[in-house]
Amino acid sequence: MKTHHADVWIIGSGAAGLTAAIAAREAGAEVGVVGKSTPGRGTSTTMAVGIFSGPWEGLSANEYKELSLAAGRGLSQPELLEVMCSDAADRFQDLIDWGLNSKSDPGHFMAQPDDPGTDRAPMWGREIVRTQVAKAEELGVRFVNGCLVRRIDSGPDGVCLSAFSAEDGWQELRGGAVVLAAGGAGGLYLHHDNPQRMTGDGYALAYQAGAALQDMEFVQFYPLAIAEPKLPPFVVEPDVADLGLIINDAGEDVLEKHGITQRPVAHHARDTLSQALFHEIAIEGNEVLLDLTGVNREDWRANPVLATKETYFERRYQAFERPLRISPVAHFAVGGASIDVDGATGQAGFYAAGEAAGGLHGANRMGGNALTECVVFGHRAGRAAAAWAEGRDQGRAVVAGEAVAAEAGEPRADADQLKQELRQAMWHHGGIRRDAAGLAEGLVLVREISAQAHRIRGVNDPAMAEKFLELQLAGSTAELILEAASRRQESRGAHARSDFPETDDANWRGHLQVVRENGEDRWSFKEVAAL
Repeated sequence: MKTHHADVWIIGSGAAGLTAAIAAREAGAEVGVVGKSTPGRGTSTTMAVGIFSGPWEGLSANEYKELSLAAGRGLSQPELLEVMCSDAADRFQDLIDWGLNSKSDPGHFMAQPDDPGTDRAPMWGREIVRTQVAKAEELGVRFVNGCLVRRIDSGPDGVCLSAFSAEDGWQELRGGAVVLAAGGAGGLYLHHDNPQRMTGDGYALAYQAGAALQDMEFVQFYPLAIAEPKLPPFVVEPDVADLGLIINDAGEDVLEKHGITQRPVAHHARDTLSQALFHEIAIEGNEVLLDLTGVNREDWRANPVLATKETYFERRYQAFERPLRISPVAHFAVGGASIDVDGATGQAGFYAAGEAAGGLHGANRMGGNALTECVVFGHRAGRAAAAWAEGRDQGRAVVAGEAVAAEAGEPRADADQLKQELRQAMWHHGGIRRDAAGLAEGLVLVREISAQAHRIRGVNDPAMAEKFLELQLAGSTAELILEAASRRQESRGAHARSDFPETDDANWRGHLQVVRENGEDRWSFKEVAAL
């Protein structure tokens, strides 16, 4: 078995992981980054619009904090949000110093390419990754690509990651500390805007390693995805909604009909807007349309992000000539590993950052806060991991557990088909609108798929074995989402129950947490004080 050594290992090469790697390396640690693909590829950062929200260019820290707290529907952890307020500007300046081409407006720092192009989908997150990878390579960060991390063992002596590669088989990555920055779980759903392999690895790894998870029921759906037949899907930038109209096929204004008054609507009310669109489409049987035919082009071009997308919208979708059909898609896992202000999970040497961590966003994330979270908490977690790892001999004394218990028998289908079944189960039973019966049915389906995914003792194709190993993690995370959603008997933020349609502050103003202890799940509820 091949063994790699570093002081600090980072799982994931998106914005959070790369920021953590740079911070740990600048603190003097030997750093390795392990990912399922080449650096940045297959991460949500690469597919992002490239907007960071924060106290920037005239938006005060108090104004920014109040906006974020309102979006979080009463559950944002104040100590984490205070760190975002205090650190964001320094992290934006880091990106500028490393060479990121950017623009700014009040409350937003935005990545911008040197050449925005014309017909390509404008996802400026690529520029963030390119800048960070160049800085990491300059500092001597090492990358181990094409590996799926399947298990984390951590303790006072360091950490050991058990990873599988279709090319090289099982490998061990030993170090003093680990930062989990594996991204989210949008790919668990049939309709999503995440990379295809973004299926919740990090949450399952943290849970199996004994770290506490929280707020797993809150899965944010993004309301503005173009859903035109025979045209490529595309997630529309949030500001577009406020320049145009969102109507149903009867011509009704959807925002007015459903009493949605927050603006910008796709920044501050993603939860209620997605639920309104779901009601229109699934309950009333309407089509929902984004109508840009009356948009003032000068207003469009005055927006620094939209100005780079005008040609794309015009040529690819004829967006200014006719209304476009839209539909919500799974977008962001709001919960994750419970952390402190330095990303520590409470497990020795185990840190988390970015979408893999929970607590910051409460019950619903404000637009632009995902990338800010990545750089703020990636930096803090990387720095803290480097300090912890010092003197721990790169984890050579850690006893690694069995990476996976392979069960006898053959799965009834290949991993690709089972993953599609998992996505269908999550979309239909754990999606935008939930109820007790649907969640219970979803749990039955997910547990059966998970059982199938463990029947890999006779799987000899390494590439297929890797898919099954990934599916095992996906099934574990899916089950945690559904179980948490079953337990929270109210509607709040990104969690909507048709059988409990009201927000219940008296009983549910707090965080559902789960931790794996001695092979059993221990669920608890932590109340939060009124802010």
